[in-house]
Amino acid sequence: MKSLITTGDGSAKLVEVADPVAGPGELLVAPIAAGICGTDLEIISGHGDPAFVKYPASLGHEWAGKVIGYGAGVSEPAIGSRVVVTGIIPCQECFECKNGDTNRCLIYDEIGFTRPGAAAYLITVPARLAHVVGDSVSDESAVLAEPTAVVTQAFMKADPKAGSKILIIGDGSIALISATMAKTYKPKLIHMLGLKAGQNEIAKAAGVDLFLTEATAEKYDLIIEAAGAPTRISAAIGQLVRGGTLLLLGYPGHQKTAALVIDDVINGDLNIIGSFGSSLAAWEKTVAMFNSGELDLGYLVTHKFKLSDFSEAITALESAPAPRGKIALIIN
Repeated sequence: MKSLITTGDGSAKLVEVADPVAGPGELLVAPIAAGICGTDLEIISGHGDPAFVKYPASLGHEWAGKVIGYGAGVSEPAIGSRVVVTGIIPCQECFECKNGDTNRCLIYDEIGFTRPGAAAYLITVPARLAHVVGDSVSDESAVLAEPTAVVTQAFMKADPKAGSKILIIGDGSIALISATMAKTYKPKLIHMLGLKAGQNEIAKAAGVDLFLTEATAEKYDLIIEAAGAPTRISAAIGQLVRGGTLLLLGYPGHQKTAALVIDDVINGDLNIIGSFGSSLAAWEKTVAMFNSGELDLGYLVTHKFKLSDFSEAITALESAPAPRGKIALIIN
């Protein structure tokens, strides 16, 4: 079969590899689609944090697929079920896992980073980490399960309050998912500070009340930084109300820094929250929201390419004009 692989030299290639075989406790899954994002570009360029990538890396950490086989000791989900799979594979033995913080498992292992990803025709995954998505959930929503679980993890930490004024910095997929999820917390308003005026309509579809391309003097209870822009992180401190929260979701790159006025943080009694990956609890909550209909992200997939056209997909991710949401590779 073919798998999309990079050595971190700035390029990716479809490489012929042996078909995977499901081992004990594993499922054999045929990916339906895989999303690509800025993190994939960092993996391809080799500019990501080397502690979290094993080269040569098989891409595809955002995906949904269909179960086509079992390893020993497995009999469910049923053959033909559509599934999404928890990306970080927890050891279940370390103290982080035992405390429920499986996103911080001390033995870091993640699909599309340290183990084969789903930008391929087949993948094997631990059956215990598969979640069945209901018939009412579109493939477009399902393929966004992984980034949505990342946002869910962050919101579980930040715990937005009803009636809050929320600012989201950034207009990419994580920012748009954040807006849609924030709406479920019944905020007073959601503003988005983006780069491209052409993202206005898709931002409205996400639940944004006002799309901005220039910062204002308004103060917010919660600011979600989803662009990975150090200067915006610094400026956000000055836009929080006392007791407000800055939630860092965007990744600016390895070892990047942002200046902070410490007086403002202390005297403002501010909360600065970082959030890494997604736990089992975040995945369970995410899939439950999909299956109940509370969360529908089908609007977000704006560009689709065949796996064989991955280079065009990467170009679209880098430079497609707005409106642009999620770029997806259609596989099976």
